[in-house]
Amino acid sequence: MKEAAQQRPSSHQGTMDMEIRKCRILNIENYLSSVPAHGQFRVVTDITDNPGPQLQKAGFAEDVEEGASILPALRGRVSRFNAEGKWRVFRDRPKEIRYIRTIFWRWRQWAGRDSYEEHEEFRDIYRECYPRELEPPPGIEITFMRVGDRLLVVSPVLINTDDGHELLKHAINLFLELFGYCTLVTTDIARYEPVTRTVNWRMLPPGQYPWERLHGHIEHLLARTSAGTALFIKDRTEALHSYGPDAIHVGAGGYSDYLAYEFHSRGLVVLESIRRDNALYVFGQEWEPFARLSKAEVLSNHHHLTRIVHLSGWKERLRALMNHREAA
Repeated sequence: MKEAAQQRPSSHQGTMDMEIRKCRILNIENYLSSVPAHGQFRVVTDITDNPGPQLQKAGFAEDVEEGASILPALRGRVSRFNAEGKWRVFRDRPKEIRYIRTIFWRWRQWAGRDSYEEHEEFRDIYRECYPRELEPPPGIEITFMRVGDRLLVVSPVLINTDDGHELLKHAINLFLELFGYCTLVTTDIARYEPVTRTVNWRMLPPGQYPWERLHGHIEHLLARTSAGTALFIKDRTEALHSYGPDAIHVGAGGYSDYLAYEFHSRGLVVLESIRRDNALYVFGQEWEPFARLSKAEVLSNHHHLTRIVHLSGWKERLRALMNHREAA
């Protein structure tokens, strides 16, 4: 069945922009009738009637200011792909051994004469899996702004080209997943050109952050982890803290699974992935250049110095890197 598209007068301009109200679209061509070939448009959602809950659902902070841009929070399949990409699995190839995760293991061992010893350790879990390749995330960021008396969330400028239809469909479906409705604005889109300020990271107040304090900042992440996984994350956090980071940043929106540690004297930013890939990403640059990287750039192999997976021996690899940068 062919998808039905609606054209209604836009509340922004009084012109015939395309309004969409549904869960997602399948055929992008049905929604581009108002956009000429190579024409520009923005995806816009008017949140004037209920701004607070909608902004927070999208990943903005409660005290968000106009012009704030963010990689949206993970609210479903579309926003997850937007932030993390997706794996392409090659089921026609032989399986390979792959590291899956690390678990905390505790057991009792017989020590003779009715006595037992308590033991505990972290154990790496491996499985046979089909090979896979990461499709990079689109990384579309959204911006909160005001036009007249209306409060809006807007996309970057998008261009209607034949080879870009997948990205256009993704952008529209991203807004539909976050808000349930949006408008494709094609007229006078310069009005929707905000002065942007990226807010994907929030720096914690200066001072020492033992596990107990840091736990409060990432409690929403740990709520979805097992007790064993939480212990492993605590162990990783304490290992990084032992090197005395100068600042700690907590990710927001689509970066909410990440902590970033600045080490000024070493010229490093260490990105801790709490869930994704179970790895550290080490960048040989100061904070400002790092914070300007897109999510796709962060996850690619072109910008970080090294990626340290939390396998047995990861602390030794991290120590060698830190000692080398300290001596440099």
